[in-house]
Amino acid sequence: MLATATRLLESLRLSAADGPPDMNRLHYAGPRPRAPLFVVCLAGFLLAGACRAPDAAPPTKDRAPIAVREAYKNATDPGKVADDWLATFGDMRLNALVAEAGRNNPDLAIAAARRDRAAAEAGKADAALSPKVDAVGGAERGSDPRGTASSFNLGLSVSWEADVWGRLSNAAQAAALDAVAAQSDYEYARQSIAAKTAQGWFLAIAAKEQVALDAALLAQRERLARVVKARHDVGEAKRSDLDTAEGQAAAARQALEASKGVQDAALRSLEALLGRYPSNDIETDDGLPVLPAEPPVGLPSELLERRPDVVAADRRVAAAFGRVGSAKAAKLPRLALTAGGGQAGGDLANLFNPANAVWNLGANLLGPLFDGGEREASVRIAQAAEREALAGWVKTAQRAFLEVETALANERVLRARELELAEAAARLLRARDALEERYKDGDSTILDVDQAHANHAAAAKGLLQVRQELFQQRINLHLALGGSFEPASSAP
Repeated sequence: MLATATRLLESLRLSAADGPPDMNRLHYAGPRPRAPLFVVCLAGFLLAGACRAPDAAPPTKDRAPIAVREAYKNATDPGKVADDWLATFGDMRLNALVAEAGRNNPDLAIAAARRDRAAAEAGKADAALSPKVDAVGGAERGSDPRGTASSFNLGLSVSWEADVWGRLSNAAQAAALDAVAAQSDYEYARQSIAAKTAQGWFLAIAAKEQVALDAALLAQRERLARVVKARHDVGEAKRSDLDTAEGQAAAARQALEASKGVQDAALRSLEALLGRYPSNDIETDDGLPVLPAEPPVGLPSELLERRPDVVAADRRVAAAFGRVGSAKAAKLPRLALTAGGGQAGGDLANLFNPANAVWNLGANLLGPLFDGGEREASVRIAQAAEREALAGWVKTAQRAFLEVETALANERVLRARELELAEAAARLLRARDALEERYKDGDSTILDVDQAHANHAAAAKGLLQVRQELFQQRINLHLALGGSFEPASSAP
């Protein structure tokens, strides 16, 4: 799988002098020139002495290939990337929310409109290769010193530009590739909305858990304040002890309010993603689900072929090559063929008399002589756009590898932290329960119990935060890969 990605990266070493990329490799199925053979031969005969071939593009520096991690190259059991990554979480409510976001999210609607516009523009560019047929009709009446006269005409007019040098076909190819890129942009937007929806959903669940933890700690702080106040009232506790207990209860109350604010913001943001009014009216689960298994070793680098944003960047490179060819062909002469036929006469009643039939054929040759450098500037603009597209492809590919590496590294770190925090939370919970029993027996103080509750709450909050971040990183990994993954042994 990596061999294909490496070949794609090596393709960046093509210079402009190498000509446009192989359309077969780019899976291009766009328009092709429609000029009949006799027209091409006639145009070549008429224009052979009046034109010259376009100048070759100036050579450019080799593009340095992107270094690919050896672990990808040497992986003996790479995973297989699949499409339905949402299914790995086993959450039907999440699936329904993602489907709702796909229907109602305005950003996705914008991407869909851009896709449709690009498709229409491709159709328009493709239509330039076809003949134009128009119906012509007219009526005139005028006078001169000889008297008054009327004239009527009705017929068809046909015009067609012979695409001898590929100006129109290159432009049509570029527009068709832009349409493919726009479709890939839409697909990437769809995946991004799905990822944001999933992240918002798990963030809202974690926020609800945080509220529960803070509420439990507040209950313990208020319990401590009641006990200390009772002791203070009978003279067994100092005023400073009461102030400390009351102050800790107040701090716990504000922490609970802050957690409720985070939960409220998470729910409203999720509703906005869904295209709903942000009314804080979504009921979430009580706890985060179990995180799916760790990703397989040696994830494939086929992400360079499947990620929609990488596909879009590749299509734009191919389109840029086509526009360079079209701009160069615009410097050469153009041949346009016209034909017309119909009926004309001075009397409407005799307009359809066969004797009044008229016709014409014509060939127009436009050879540019001087335009102040406008066409040459257009070539330079297209070449600069080509270099920009190539650089954009490199940037997108590098970002893809960076996002995968970052998500994998973050998950490794977070899983190690999760193990430690889970053990800490479990031990501190046992210590808290043991101190509660000792407190009932009179062998421990309320302050010891309160400190045990605080220690366990801190560990539980840390564990919750790490688990929530694990879900965020897993979703980031799926988005970076452009799908889900499964062990190669279970792949169909």
